Amino acid sequence: MADRPGRWTSSGPCRALLETFADQAVIAIENARLLSELQASNRDLTTALDTQTATSDILRVISQSQTDVQPVFQAIMDSAARLLRAHSGALTRIAGDQIELAAAHGSTDDAGDAALRAAYPQSLRSERAHAQAIRDRAPLNIADAHTDPRLPEAQHATARARGYRSVVAVPMLRHDEPVGAISLTRREPGGFNDDEIALLETFADQAVIAIENARLLTELQALTQELTRSVDQLTALGEVGQAVSSSLDVDTVLSTIVGRAVQLAGADDGTLYEYDEGAESFELRATTNADDEVRRLQRTSRLRLGEGAVGIAGQARAPIQIPDIAIEGAYDSRLREALLRAGTRALLAVPLLREGHILGGLVVSRRTPGEFAPEVVSVLETFATQSALAIQNARLFREIEVKSRQLEVASEHKSEFLANMSHELRTPLNAVIGFSEVLLERMFGEINDKQTEYLGDILTSAQHLLSLINDILDLSKIEAGRMELDAADFDLPSAIDNALTLVRERAGRRGVKLGQTIDEGLGQIHGDERKVKQVLLNLLSNALKFTPEGGRVDVRASIVDGFAEISVRDTGIGIAPGDHGAVFEEFRQVGSTEKKAEGTGLGLSLARKFIELHGGRIWLESQIGAGSTFTFTLPRRQ
Repeated sequence: MADRPGRWTSSGPCRALLETFADQAVIAIENARLLSELQASNRDLTTALDTQTATSDILRVISQSQTDVQPVFQAIMDSAARLLRAHSGALTRIAGDQIELAAAHGSTDDAGDAALRAAYPQSLRSERAHAQAIRDRAPLNIADAHTDPRLPEAQHATARARGYRSVVAVPMLRHDEPVGAISLTRREPGGFNDDEIALLETFADQAVIAIENARLLTELQALTQELTRSVDQLTALGEVGQAVSSSLDVDTVLSTIVGRAVQLAGADDGTLYEYDEGAESFELRATTNADDEVRRLQRTSRLRLGEGAVGIAGQARAPIQIPDIAIEGAYDSRLREALLRAGTRALLAVPLLREGHILGGLVVSRRTPGEFAPEVVSVLETFATQSALAIQNARLFREIEVKSRQLEVASEHKSEFLANMSHELRTPLNAVIGFSEVLLERMFGEINDKQTEYLGDILTSAQHLLSLINDILDLSKIEAGRMELDAADFDLPSAIDNALTLVRERAGRRGVKLGQTIDEGLGQIHGDERKVKQVLLNLLSNALKFTPEGGRVDVRASIVDGFAEISVRDTGIGIAPGDHGAVFEEFRQVGSTEKKAEGTGLGLSLARKFIELHGGRIWLESQIGAGSTFTFTLPRRQ
C-alpha cells in the first residue's frame, strides 16, 4: 500500500499486515457508526426528556390555574420556544371574527415584541400566518418569511423588522373546530421539520385542554352557584310558606319574608308595606336593616300611589327599578334625602297583588348603584305573592274574628230570648193544659161529645206545643253551656221497653208493628235516664212518622267494644245519602215538601247533642226506599 516498486504477493508477512490494517479500519468505522448512533440516541433521549419535562411543567401549571388560562398559555409558549430553538412566538385565540393575542415569547423590552403586541387584534380573513392556519385547520410552514408569496407584504415587512426568516403556525382545534393558533419564528431560513411541527401540535393540544378545562370548570361553578341559589330560594320559600300557613301573627310572617328577600336579593335592607284602600296610601308593616331615620320617616310618611318606588310599582302593577337614586330626577320621594344619607343608591320595588287588587309592596335597596339581576326580580315577585297571601289571610282572619264575635253575641241573645220566651210561654200553656184536663175529667159538670172532642184537640195541641217549647229550651241550655247530665245507674232494657210502651198505641193506630231485640248481658249503664229516653222517643217518633201502614219498626240493643249500641230501624221511605248530615242539623227536615212531617226539626239535633254529652256518638244508615237505621252508642260506665 506504500510507494514501493515491485509486485505484491498474496502470501507472507505483508498480507497479514494488510489484513490487520483492514480489520482496524472496520473497527474504526463501526465505532464511528456506533458513536454517531449513540449521539443521535442521546439527542433523541434528551429531546424526549426535555419534551416530557415541558409537558409535565405545563400540566402542573394547568392543575394550578384551573380557571386562569393565561399562566398556562405563557408556559406553553416558553416551553415550545425553548424546545424548538425559536426566536419568538405567539399564542392567539378567536374572539368573534377577530384573532386576539393571548401570550407571546421574546424579550418584552425590545421594539419587536412591542410591535408584535401592537399588531393584534387581527381579522380572521387576513392572510397572516395565524389566520391561514386557523381557516385551513392545518399547520402553515414558511421557509422564508421575507419572500414567501403565501404571506402578505405586511408580514414580510414585520419579519424583516424583527429579524426572523422561518415561521410555523399550528391551529388549536377543539373537536375539529379552531379556537386559536400557536406560531414560532427563527432567524434562520429553512422552516421547521415534521418532528418539530408535531411537537408544536402537541403544545397546541395542551392549550386546548387548558381552555376546555377552564370552560368546564367555569360552567360547573356557574351551575353550582345556580344550584346553590335555587336551593337557597326553595329553602327560603319553604320557610316563608310554612310561616304563612302556620302563623296567625302577620307581623312575624312579614318580617320573615322581608329578611329572606333581602338575603336572596343580595340587598342591604328591605321594607314591606300594606296598602290601605280607604286612605289610598301605603302603611309600613315590616323592615330589615333599615336606617333609624329612614324607618322613622317610613312610619310617619304614608306614600300614595305613584309616589316613591312602592307607589310607582303599585300604580304600574309591575316591578320597577331605580338603579341610582342619586341621579337628579331619577327618584322623587319624601324619603330620598334620608335614603341618600343612609348610603342607599339602588331600589327595587315589587307590588303585592291579589286577584288584580293592590295589597301592598315589597322594596329592597342596595348601597351600590345598578340594576338588580332578572332572577332577583323573579324571586322577589314570588316573595310578593307570599306576602300578599299573608296579608290577605290576616285580613280574612280579622274579618272572621269580628264576625265570630258578632255571631257569639247574636247567639247569646238568641239563647237568652229563647229561654225567656220559653218560660213566658210555658206559664199560660200549663194553665191551658191543666184546665183542659180538669174539664175533660168533668170536675165542673158534664160536657157533651162535641165539647169532649174539642177539649181533646186543645189538650193534644197544647201538649205538643209544650214539647216543642221544652226542646227549644233544652237547645238554648246546650248552646249556652248550661245543660248538665243527671247521671245515675239505670236499667237500659227497661228504659227501652218503657219508650216502646209510650209509642205502642200510636203505632197500632198507624198499623205499624214494633219489635225489640235486647242483648241479655246489657243490664245497667250509667247516664241520664230521662235524656236517654228522650233520645229513644225522638227516634221512635220519627220512625213512626215516616213508616207507612203495614211497615215495621225494630229496636236492637247490644254490647259492642265495651259500649252499649242501640239502633232504631224502620221500613219507611228512607233518606238520600246526601241528606244524612243534614238530618242532625237544627231546624232542618229533609226530603220532598209533601213528605215533611210536623215538628221544628230539633228532635234529631237534640238527640245528637244528648248522646255526645254522654260521650257517645250517633249515625244514620239509609237509602231512598230502603228504610232508615239510626244507631247511637253510650258508655256503660263513666
